[in-house]
Amino acid sequence: MPDGPKLLLIDGNNMAHRVYWANKDLSYKGRHTGVLYGFFRQLISLHKAYPNHFRVIVWDGGYARRLAESKRAVEAGLIPSAYKATRAIDDDDVEALAQREMIHEQMEQLRSEALNLTRCLQVRVSGVEADDLINTYAVNNRRFDGESVIISSDQDFYQVLGTGTTIFDAMKKETWTEERFVLEFGFKPPLWVDVGAIAGEVGPSKDNIHGVEGWGPKTACKYVQEYGDIDAVTNAIKAKPKRGKKEQKFLESGEVLMLAKSLKRMDYVAGLPKPRVCRSITEEALKEYFLSFGFASLLKEIWRLV
Repeated sequence: MPDGPKLLLIDGNNMAHRVYWANKDLSYKGRHTGVLYGFFRQLISLHKAYPNHFRVIVWDGGYARRLAESKRAVEAGLIPSAYKATRAIDDDDVEALAQREMIHEQMEQLRSEALNLTRCLQVRVSGVEADDLINTYAVNNRRFDGESVIISSDQDFYQVLGTGTTIFDAMKKETWTEERFVLEFGFKPPLWVDVGAIAGEVGPSKDNIHGVEGWGPKTACKYVQEYGDIDAVTNAIKAKPKRGKKEQKFLESGEVLMLAKSLKRMDYVAGLPKPRVCRSITEEALKEYFLSFGFASLLKEIWRLV
């Protein structure tokens, strides 16, 4: 087992959206509090499971690199629409707009005030996705023989699995290790990037990454398991005396696949702050904050947060 630093790498946006749906009707004195309450409950639960891990809460700061790459591809006629272009909410969808505003308002309160009363490090970098920041902390911690637990339901993190790095879905109470991944899929975690690139990810709540037309996750996993990465699959298909329509489509999608793999692969971000707290934390300050929102049920375990 790794004996270096122990980190909980928490995908803040993912957790905030997940707890919203479990507590969306919660309010106190006319204020919506479901995200705040649910987030703190999750932090308390995580401390019970990982009492010796330091919390690093990471927030999305945009996706400048991926947006620029995909926009260039759109202009070149390679793909029909840019990265995350399908995530926009229709201005006429009043309910969806209200939900988004409710979540974002409470997320801002978490970032700017609430979490500053707890023992954790918050990290947000303009133009950079939380995935890339979490990947960077996991890579860095591995160099110190540390243990990193990624807290998220986002399957893109499968690519980060390895020695000392696991994933825990706090809502499903489900843990993923490198060993479990290999047993499930039959190949190493880094090849998950190739699967994602081949299958693509298109839809209203997806990242809008265009893969090979007609290839879904099942087919992509089958070929990656049998041959390896995209280059290996390409060479294997080329070597066949006869190939099917899907395989021919794969060969015709070389540029699209290169772009998709670049979009799916998580970046390394240099210069991130060290995982530590340099401010005074007290139970009294957090207790006062909790009472102002009616979170009396959390007071008994407030010590877990400070």
